[in-house]
Amino acid sequence: MLLIFTTGVIMTTAICLLIALIVVGLIAKFVNANSEIPGEMKRVVNLVVALIVVGIALWLINTFIPMAQSIKTILNVVVVVATCVFVLQACGIWNQVVRMWKGMWARITAPRPAEHSDKAPENAKPSEQH
Repeated sequence: MLLIFTTGVIMTTAICLLIALIVVGLIAKFVNANSEIPGEMKRVVNLVVALIVVGIALWLINTFIPMAQSIKTILNVVVVVATCVFVLQACGIWNQVVRMWKGMWARITAPRPAEHSDKAPENAKPSEQH
């Protein structure tokens, strides 16, 4: 009895996901084919469609593919980072983020000039002091 219920839930979920993906695909096709819709709106719709597809795919993988929890965690982190990069690129912010990162890294790794002191070192002998 439990097996039949579980199979029914899985089939219902799969059918709902398939219908959702078809609806999202039709909306994306309509938006991209319609020349009256401005380019910025098309970009936003395509971004939302991509996020929905990535979310559904990640949910399906986490739910129905058996794997070790550590591998699932690594997969989730990689997908989230890749999605963030995609969103930043789609919004046109990625180049600014890269420039900012390079600037920060250059400041962190830049060699520091040696500090010159007018005072003699404390451990110097009296003959070495000025």
